[in-house]
Amino acid sequence: MILRRNTHKRTSIFYLDFNFSVKYFYEDNSLCYEHSLLYLLIVSQSLNMITASEIAPSPVLAPFVRCYCYREFDTNGFDLIKPWHASHEISMPFFFKAKPVQLIDPATGQILQRGGYGGVTGLATQYNGEMTFNGCYSFFEILFKPNGFNKIFRLPSSEITNQIIHGDDIFDTRIKIFYEQLCMANDLKEMASLADTYLLYYFKKQKSIHHKDAITNISNLILKNAGFINIDKLAYDANMSIRNFERHFIEQVGISPKLYCCITRFSHALSLKLMNPEKDWTSIAFECGYFDQMHLIKDFKKFAGSSPSIFLRQTPLTDENYTSRVDV
Repeated sequence: MILRRNTHKRTSIFYLDFNFSVKYFYEDNSLCYEHSLLYLLIVSQSLNMITASEIAPSPVLAPFVRCYCYREFDTNGFDLIKPWHASHEISMPFFFKAKPVQLIDPATGQILQRGGYGGVTGLATQYNGEMTFNGCYSFFEILFKPNGFNKIFRLPSSEITNQIIHGDDIFDTRIKIFYEQLCMANDLKEMASLADTYLLYYFKKQKSIHHKDAITNISNLILKNAGFINIDKLAYDANMSIRNFERHFIEQVGISPKLYCCITRFSHALSLKLMNPEKDWTSIAFECGYFDQMHLIKDFKKFAGSSPSIFLRQTPLTDENYTSRVDV
């Protein structure tokens, strides 16, 4: 994570050097001023602590929706830069207060997209850029199971991979009405009830919808095993030819089975580090089924744009204080 405080003349960037002091530099590399480690800790605590709560969907939707989540955080006047790295999950976020400022391509500096009230974030297969946040945030999010988005909306998941799409560009007018209802909700339970109603409308429009079909079972099995699974057996277990299996999997989940396994394993490794900061990467690589640490580093460079150590040095993991969680 990179923190930038806006100034009238120039933008200043700070980092923690090896002498445990905070140095502010202008973007032309001239020294602006220093602060003590205590200052960094105060800023980091106010920026990085995210309050989050999860709640389960209706039992009818449970095979397709992992959970609903509500998060709050305040950047306290700083630009909070978050990387959009590879992710195995499709989600629908809705922002109530401040909106994401912009998505930037770090290689070119080009603004790829500006934030909106909500929409769909597809699976990510690579490092796609940096999202800037600045302000007081609260947002509600629908987190889908592997092929849940496709099953409910009958939209090809492959068409939203590596994309953030505004709600008005992909859904009918019901999405705006749903958002307005969410804004008026008093708590997460009421938001969840509204989300159930919204999703069930599309769910019930389907002539037939099965949650025990081959692609659903196998994609959920991959997720349950954190990507550590024998891929060669998947088509056989699905009772399909390899070509037919991959075609259906890409349409419903968004990417190929092999790539989905790799990204799910990468996400699991990142989550383990978040939950156990003291755990070294060699132990995490072994636990996640990598051949060795170099194999893990190769995946990080592919999916996060840099090695694990560089990625976490540039973007320290944020602390999330969960008041409730949904068991997967």
